[in-house]
Amino acid sequence: GSQLIQLYLTDGSAAAKQAQQYAEAYLRVMLLGLLPFALTNAYSGTLRSMGETMIPMAAGIAATVTNLIGNYILIFGHFGAPELGVTGAAIATVASRFVEMTVIVIYTHKSHTKYPFIEGAFRSLRVPRGLVLNCMKKGSPLLVNETLWALAQALLTQSYAFRGLSGVAAMNISNTISNVFNVSFIAMGSAIGIILGQELGMGHTDTVRRDANRLAVFAVLLCVITGAALFAVSRAFPHIYRTSDEIRAAATALIRVTAVCMPIQGYVNAAYFTIRSGGKTFITFLFDSVFALGVCFPVAFALAHLTGLPVVSMYLCVQLLDLIKCAIGFVLIRRGVWIQNITQYEGN
Repeated sequence: GSQLIQLYLTDGSAAAKQAQQYAEAYLRVMLLGLLPFALTNAYSGTLRSMGETMIPMAAGIAATVTNLIGNYILIFGHFGAPELGVTGAAIATVASRFVEMTVIVIYTHKSHTKYPFIEGAFRSLRVPRGLVLNCMKKGSPLLVNETLWALAQALLTQSYAFRGLSGVAAMNISNTISNVFNVSFIAMGSAIGIILGQELGMGHTDTVRRDANRLAVFAVLLCVITGAALFAVSRAFPHIYRTSDEIRAAATALIRVTAVCMPIQGYVNAAYFTIRSGGKTFITFLFDSVFALGVCFPVAFALAHLTGLPVVSMYLCVQLLDLIKCAIGFVLIRRGVWIQNITQYEGN
């Protein structure tokens, strides 16, 4: 609630108080989107693991279009709709999540001959004991990892916010456009997990190491291209916002840092999903959230409180720490410690 939001608003100004009111209104509406978001992930994750990537993509596109149109109508009050501002943005996002869920759920159930697992899927909540234990064993570190990683990102953002509301605004502008381009290595990571996971499941341990290296190289090359494209729009994008020249300049610099570091992120993400495809969830736990909490956050906190570095320099220093993860990931992949088949479990 408000206590959490206040961690990011450190100057106590009138603008900060207004930003807190906007954030609280936004979050109250966004809570309604958690259920469709969870269901969408369950369905799309299952389909992707079977090699079906087109339908989740189509559902995502439908959600994006809904969100864009909803933002245009509800934020500014077009076509006779009320001008709802931040609340309108939240409503549009929640509506887009329901649209995404509807598309993917209807397709899956209508394609029950292609996906027989969905027939009777909700007839009973019983799951074989052996499968439950195996999922808990392999999945619990992932659940803890994602939770701690999200916490680490929140703490990092709070450290950047120590530079004032202008730094928060610049980070938000940068993250908005960066997230669009980050889809390249995020999607590539998911693809790597699917491809290598299927190879391991079929027992192709003789070729999976070679394919892992090739996919990692491809991920880096893809990020070089997308990073160059992001750098190209870094100056123009902040100008679509009605804000000060200082914030635009900081946002431009932050976008450029993200663009230059994107190949690093591409390799880190590829290494993470490669290791995870073999079920080495404890290693990914150390590789991801423990590193973020134990290395990135302390560095960002120290830079925020012990130095006068601007937010752009702080962000660059934290991003370059991922070079350590690149080295660790390279060694782990080369050694092949992740190569194992996790599709078998004991019990009925």
